[in-house]
This record gives sequence, structure tokens and C-alpha cells, in this order.
Amino acid sequence: MQRDFTSFFERFGWPKDKGTLPFCIGHRGASGHARENTLAAFRLAAELGAEMWELDTQLTKDGVVVVSHDDHLQRVFGVDKRISQMTATELAALDGVDVPAIEEVAALGSETGTGLYIELKAPGSGLRCWQHLMEKGERFACLGSFDTAQVRELREAGCDYPLSVLVRVGDNPNAVGDEAGADILHLCWERAGERPQDLVTPALMDRAFSAGREIVLWHEERRPILDEIMKLPVLGICTDLPDMMRTMSGGEGKFGRQR
Repeated sequence: MQRDFTSFFERFGWPKDKGTLPFCIGHRGASGHARENTLAAFRLAAELGAEMWELDTQLTKDGVVVVSHDDHLQRVFGVDKRISQMTATELAALDGVDVPAIEEVAALGSETGTGLYIELKAPGSGLRCWQHLMEKGERFACLGSFDTAQVRELREAGCDYPLSVLVRVGDNPNAVGDEAGADILHLCWERAGERPQDLVTPALMDRAFSAGREIVLWHEERRPILDEIMKLPVLGICTDLPDMMRTMSGGEGKFGRQR
């Protein structure tokens, strides 16, 4: 079965000649090679062939959207402080801490021609991200979250960017998609055993496609699995290692995928 993505690209104003589908989405940038969610990791991902970057949002004490998976800085930077308890100026002044503002990452995306696949962590960050994207006229972007309420907030506010809902192992993807009002089902199933690809069944895909939704897959760094899932008719695949995905063969063209 051929999957044609042309209408999706036209609907949301995404570039029509950007790379080969499924898109390589650098998970927190090229986080397998560089410190996650930093400008260096994002730039490297683009250099290694990623069409998009997956990135996470937090809010500073004064309401500035910054890019970090965690609110706490301990895991990534070894600093016992929380982003939500500091102003953006205080955060920027910390030695050895590189947490970029969403504006900086978006500017780098425009410079490199890379799309933004934004995972909303902090409640309230979605509307701010959407506003910035609109102001800059940046269409190659997606907004999503595990939190269906955050996705629904954007849907009800009239957001005209594609909205993604992240789906945990064991949850019903299409039911979660209905609850969120999402355009994309992002299956976060990297921990679902030795062959998570077996869970992406024809019935699951057919139901998603019939509801007008596309599918994005988890971050995958196991080469045999990556080789298999690249043959699926999905919009994108996340990976810590964009170079692994982009040195592999896979696919029949830019806007179609055989199944």
C-alpha cells in the first residue's frame, strides 16, 4: 500500500522537497553524540542528515520558554537547580549550563532548514511556542505532548500547526489521539520488548490513516529494528543517532512509502 503524504505537507505548509520519508527526527538533537537539547546537538543533527529535531520545553520563573527535557538541571549539567525557579537571566548566567531559549533553536532551524518537532513539557509553553512560530513565519514545525490537555488546549485555541500526541506502551493510540484531537500519533514504544515494530500493526495504521492522522515512531538506535521500521509508511522516526538512520537505505521516494 502506497502512503501519500502530499496533502499533509500542503495542509500545514511544510517544505515539499525536504529529504526522504520517513523523516529522520534527531532526538533532542544528535543526543547520541552531543549533550542533549543544546545548540551543538541540534546543529550536529542537521549536519548528520536529520530533517527535524525533537526538542523539549520548560518555562523559567519569568515565563520564558527554554529547551530542556528536565526542569531540574542535575541529570544533564550536574547543577542542583530548577529552571522553573530561576529567571531566564539567572539561567543564562550559570557556568557550564547550556539551555537555549526556544527563539535560539528556532533561529538555528531556519538557518539550517531543519524542522522543529516540539514536545511540550511545562504546561503553558505550547501557546508561547505557537505564538513565536507564527510571528517568525516558521511553518516547518509540530507541537505535541504526552499531556493530552496541552494538545487539546492548542487545538481549541485554533492552532494551525500539526499537533502530536505521545503514546505510552499499553495505551490505545487512536483513543489517545481522539482525546487530544491530534494530527499525529507518536508511538513511544522503544521499551516495548525486542521487537516493538511488531506492535505497529496494519490495523493500527489503517485506523490512524482513516482518521486523517499520521504516525511518528519512537527513538530507535538498534540498527536491525531501524532497518525494519524505515520501511513502514510513517511520517518520521526519532533517533539519537541521525547518522545511523541516514546511512541506511530505505524507501521509494520523497512522498510515498510502500507497505
